[in-house]
Amino acid sequence: MDMKKVLVLGLLLVAVSAIAAISASEEITLEGIHFKIPDGYATTERQVDASGAGDVEDIDGTAVDTETTSEYKNTAGDELEIQVGVRNNQKIDSINPNNAQKKNIAGKEGFLIKEKDDGKDKYKFEYLQDGKLVKITGVSEDIISQVIA
Repeated sequence: MDMKKVLVLGLLLVAVSAIAAISASEEITLEGIHFKIPDGYATTERQVDASGAGDVEDIDGTAVDTETTSEYKNTAGDELEIQVGVRNNQKIDSINPNNAQKKNIAGKEGFLIKEKDDGKDKYKFEYLQDGKLVKITGVSEDIISQVIA
């Protein structure tokens, strides 16, 4: 094989590797539930809040013992937040957030809330999975559907 062909083949391999790295979505697991982070979003914060004596954690009015949160932002400044709430010795079997409509997104039955935040639309989708409360907040229903694995 001559040097030109080797060089061109090498450049093609580098280009394909770079494209694959850019388009690879991150996947995370919070409290045993898998999520996909859309391309272009980077982690800004991860935290776990656990209730202590006399302290109650909640996600939009649903009491939980532990709330695990992972936050992301893209270059346009769009925020994405994923929260999973669990109870220590009990499954969560119902939620009913205020001002929400029933909705099915990516095969999950839940509740969608649309509101304005600093002039931008903000969508919150809450649903139950495996006895845990999941809440995904993003700039569109499409982003939320991309997160649900």
